[in-house]
Amino acid sequence: MTELLRHPNIMERLQSELDDVIGKERLVEEADLQKLEYVQAVVKETLRLHPVAVLGVPHFPKEATKLAGYDIPANTRVILNLYAIGRDPKVWENPLKFNPSRFLNSPIDVKGQHYEVLPFGSGRRRCPGRTN
Repeated sequence: MTELLRHPNIMERLQSELDDVIGKERLVEEADLQKLEYVQAVVKETLRLHPVAVLGVPHFPKEATKLAGYDIPANTRVILNLYAIGRDPKVWENPLKFNPSRFLNSPIDVKGQHYEVLPFGSGRRRCPGRTN
């Protein structure tokens, strides 16, 4: 909500999409979410800048592995800095700017498959509230 209050133009666009797709006569339902592209983009951008947890759940590789040029021995505690990933200038153009449009027509999702944004972590230990 704070980001929307700081960016009234984004809030207006969001409200416009809701009015166009849903109307003012009823509440948004889960089935409507697929049609609300800008709402989805705002949620993704919010989670990119403000992940649920700054550091992800620790992972322990069962066997030695190499990741991004680093040797990681088996059973080493690996903790991802999700805050830093979402603000990495090597990955994001203007990383500190709240810009939901960057997610329009983008395959990037927050389900733990795209490593540019991991607000709930990835793999078996991602968000325990997710059912899929």
